[in-house]
Amino acid sequence: MTSDKPLKSSTAQIKDTPFAPHGQVDIWMDGDLLHYESTGPFNKELADCLAVAQSNFLQALQPSGAWVSICTVRKSALATPDGLQRYAELIRQAPPQFTPVATAYVIGPEVEGGQFMAPHFAKIFADAGRPFQTFDTLAEAQIWAKTMIEEARRA
Repeated sequence: MTSDKPLKSSTAQIKDTPFAPHGQVDIWMDGDLLHYESTGPFNKELADCLAVAQSNFLQALQPSGAWVSICTVRKSALATPDGLQRYAELIRQAPPQFTPVATAYVIGPEVEGGQFMAPHFAKIFADAGRPFQTFDTLAEAQIWAKTMIEEARRA
């Protein structure tokens, strides 16, 4: 990664929504893992901010080869229905060069609404045709992510 590429991005940097975004997502790349730290609950405006922050980050980074995204959810996984719908649109519309080979969510038992929201997230990624799995810990997600990257490199 060269010095002119961002090391981290955040939805907190995006200010172009008519209503206040609820929640925050921080984004950074560590090797072949794209990390998202998402603190909820979330609304549609947050999804709109995520679209901009993520696009800016990935355009600057220009990831190559196989990589996996890992989203660690903090505080609450709850999202408004229109926020969830907008997020699903973003996942379906992701340009191929900015699409990971798989996505993992880390939703610990302490996260509000985690068990309720996990099936909604799983459906979004299944509808987009992307391998997806939820985990209780980051370590578990990283093991799975490395396996997905190895499989993609062999394909």
